[in-house]
Amino acid sequence: MKSFLSLIGAAVLATGSCLSAEPTHDLSPQTAVKLINLLIEDREQGIEIAMIVEGKSQQGPFQAEHVRRVVAVHPVAEEGKRVRRMQCYDFQWSEAYGWFTWQKREERGGDAVWIWSELKGETVVR
Repeated sequence: MKSFLSLIGAAVLATGSCLSAEPTHDLSPQTAVKLINLLIEDREQGIEIAMIVEGKSQQGPFQAEHVRRVVAVHPVAEEGKRVRRMQCYDFQWSEAYGWFTWQKREERGGDAVWIWSELKGETVVR
């Protein structure tokens, strides 16, 4: 009986590790520019990607395995002027969204989750 339970446990562990989705492709500079344009709602032509760095992200007990930090330089509005500034963006990967980033925003009717993704564009969940 013990060996049977051990086999079931091993099968469950193996299945769990197989269900962990891996990115189907890496984050390209072109995709990063597309996502930054969605995020900043500016449709800037002058976004330059300095680097894309692979990493992990941890917020409390939750850890995201597939994260890319994008360092970009692009125009931003400051005191009525357009100036080029360095900005950092963290993008995660999931099967549902591809490469994406998100923000929680407080709106008049309560909280909303804004998602900017490679596969679904801009999505708002209220």
